[in-house]
Amino acid sequence: MKKLLNLLLSLFCLSACVPTIATETAKDDTLIRYLDMVELLNTYSDFESEGEYFDISTDVAAIDGGYRYYVFIDNPRIAMYDVEALAIEKDVDYQTHMAANVGIFESEEYHMVPNQSDAELGYVSGLSISATSDHPDITLYILVQWKNANRSETYRQYFELPAVYDGGQDE
Repeated sequence: MKKLLNLLLSLFCLSACVPTIATETAKDDTLIRYLDMVELLNTYSDFESEGEYFDISTDVAAIDGGYRYYVFIDNPRIAMYDVEALAIEKDVDYQTHMAANVGIFESEEYHMVPNQSDAELGYVSGLSISATSDHPDITLYILVQWKNANRSETYRQYFELPAVYDGGQDE
């Protein structure tokens, strides 16, 4: 009886450890992917100023103690699956500060397909990311990456866009 009890207890302990290890591995992989994307932006040099496959724009709002910038990615002109985006300011340490991002750390996948929207299924007409800055006028470096319908190819676009606080004035 003791042997059976020890065997069951051992099996329970071993099975309880497997999800924890898998979860930690998934977290590590996600963090590595995030840091790789930051590095891609820091080393890239041929940035675009407008999107070929979607619209992209920025905005800045004043908040207590600084500014919040927003990046809007919307109006897809092609089918984009598993969309991920990341925006950084140059000379900020994104190992200690979180960069504005979407689709990297969430368990949900985001898909942007022209004229299709069903948020429950992950189909969105646009995405928005934001973060804070100490400066009202900044230059953002943005990476948007997505996959084709069968997830066999990954595409990337790199942007350098100004994010300028307009003082709260309407245009």
